[in-house]
Amino acid sequence: MTPFEAMLLGLLQGLTEFLPVSSSGHLALGQAAWGIQTDNITFEVIVHFGTLLAIVTALRARISNLVVGCLRRDSASWHTIYLLIIGSIPAGIVGILFKDILKEAFASPVAVCGFLIATGCILWSTRFARGDRMKITFLDAILIGFAQALAVLPGISRSGSTIGMGLWRGLDGREAATFSFLLSIPIIFGATALEVGGLLAHPPQMNALWPLLIGAIVAYASGVFAIRWLMGLLSGGHFAQFAYYCWLIGLVGIAYFGK
Repeated sequence: MTPFEAMLLGLLQGLTEFLPVSSSGHLALGQAAWGIQTDNITFEVIVHFGTLLAIVTALRARISNLVVGCLRRDSASWHTIYLLIIGSIPAGIVGILFKDILKEAFASPVAVCGFLIATGCILWSTRFARGDRMKITFLDAILIGFAQALAVLPGISRSGSTIGMGLWRGLDGREAATFSFLLSIPIIFGATALEVGGLLAHPPQMNALWPLLIGAIVAYASGVFAIRWLMGLLSGGHFAQFAYYCWLIGLVGIAYFGK
């Protein structure tokens, strides 16, 4: 992988991990369209680490308050941790049980495009969702968790499905997004941890470190930008507008890869 390819994929990962357009779908389509090969798992581990740091940076005040609250045995902070654990369970189970099936789905660009169109429909539906509730309930966490589990399919946006579910449950947009991003921490960390064994078994050569570093830095910087931009869009009620983009990419992709 060249430094330019690493920068390109890092940018795709950072932006699409948090914008409601599916990072897995874009990476799969990008690699298929441009012929970029990431055979060893090292690059995926590194860029996921970059996006993990992006969440910690963008939500550092909320995360800091949560950690301090837990250390002080604050019941509200521990309740939030409990809800995050509950919301993480469905995706964790699906990811472990259906890992091989999911790999086959990633290998089909047409299937990815179909799921992107489905993501567009999910986003468009939120135009009819109304709410300003700030407190997340047990049922909210369960349903958002199942929405996150659906997003293990390449092309189904994790942030789109989880924030969309939060909006349909009557949550304030920024609060739904904050919970969604916090919920992504154990998922991204878990996905990274599952591949660490492969990384240790096949450590990168010295000449491959430069592209990896570029990919991680670009994924981090673009991830921070994407989170802050999306928060602003949610405040303005523009979340559903991403549907047009998903539909466009999905239809163009089907026309291109389906011929």
